[in-house]
Amino acid sequence: MSFTRRPGSGRPRQTSRREDCHIVKNARVQPTASSAAIQAQLAPSLGTPVSSRTIRRCLPEGHLGSRRPLRVLPLTSTHRRFRLEWCHARGNWTAAEWNQFIFSDESRFNLSSDDNRVRVWRPRGECLIPAFALQRHTAPTAGVIVWGVIAYNTR
Repeated sequence: MSFTRRPGSGRPRQTSRREDCHIVKNARVQPTASSAAIQAQLAPSLGTPVSSRTIRRCLPEGHLGSRRPLRVLPLTSTHRRFRLEWCHARGNWTAAEWNQFIFSDESRFNLSSDDNRVRVWRPRGECLIPAFALQRHTAPTAGVIVWGVIAYNTR
């Protein structure tokens, strides 16, 4: 076991570099696993008990942080094809043509019990990778819908 000091503290390390690499590798394989779940998986293979706090302390050293996953709608290949066709058809529009166009969007705020507590272990800036995204359900639940429009030189 390596007893080098952790950066910024006076305490010696409780895990070796090999054990730290094993912890980071396990978190990369299962990004939605909690630190307690990683602890339960590692206990038999490491041979020594490692606390979940040690795991949470080790993962940032491996450039992983606990972040909320990107919530995405499940898009089919047909949806993707239509979006690409729409973009290609308007790729060479002038500013005057875009001034005649409006964008609208609606946001739905959920009032049910989904509190979005799911977290993933991922490096900073890699939220668009499908392994770090969760598809959201589209079933009807209690909520509020807010709608807005953006246009050039118009209210």
